[in-house]
Amino acid sequence: MVHNQAAPSTVAAQVHALVQQIDRDPKDRAAIIELAHLLVAQHDLKQAAALLTKGLGLMPNDPLLQYNLAVVYTTATEYPAAQKLLDQVNTPELLSDKAYTQAQIFFNQKQFPKALAFALTAVEKRPTDSDYQLLYGDVLSALEKWSLAIPALQEAVKLAPHQFKPHFDLAVALLGDGQVAAGQTAMARAKALDPHQFKHQESLFQDIGTMLHDQGKGSQPDAGE
Repeated sequence: MVHNQAAPSTVAAQVHALVQQIDRDPKDRAAIIELAHLLVAQHDLKQAAALLTKGLGLMPNDPLLQYNLAVVYTTATEYPAAQKLLDQVNTPELLSDKAYTQAQIFFNQKQFPKALAFALTAVEKRPTDSDYQLLYGDVLSALEKWSLAIPALQEAVKLAPHQFKPHFDLAVALLGDGQVAAGQTAMARAKALDPHQFKHQESLFQDIGTMLHDQGKGSQPDAGE
């Protein structure tokens, strides 16, 4: 589910147009899903879930509606409800998305070995998806399998070179693997891409500063400067 990044006035206009379209045709699946995407982007998970649930009432067992509702439930951390829906999704073209979302569910619950199995399935089915590679690398990092995490995160960086998280997570994996200089370079790139997000993430990983200081004394430049 892709979050919309449009300006608020544009989003409001899009929402209005989609609501009108759904009023005209309550079974317009594409409009329902697009509106749900916009609602999720506005952090209105309750309305997104209600919209998709209503759609399923009109189109029972529709796999795309089931999957998108599962994603909303996953975002809302309602994991049993999400898993129940995912169990019903068996359409071949959705299997990679299903595996990715299942990996997210287990990763968020810190069930990393289970998450790894689904994340691996997702990247095998769609290796050119940056989000899949990122999650796969993050699961491996959570298991401290740094040497395996690094190639996945490097691939995520290659696929999404302007996004903050792949660079930051790669830096964490490189530092975990003892590759201090490379880790500092990746960390500096992450900071340059999004200084505010970097500051927030750095507070979540308080040991990174210590790692940079203790392992990287004398290295230039220091990513924290």
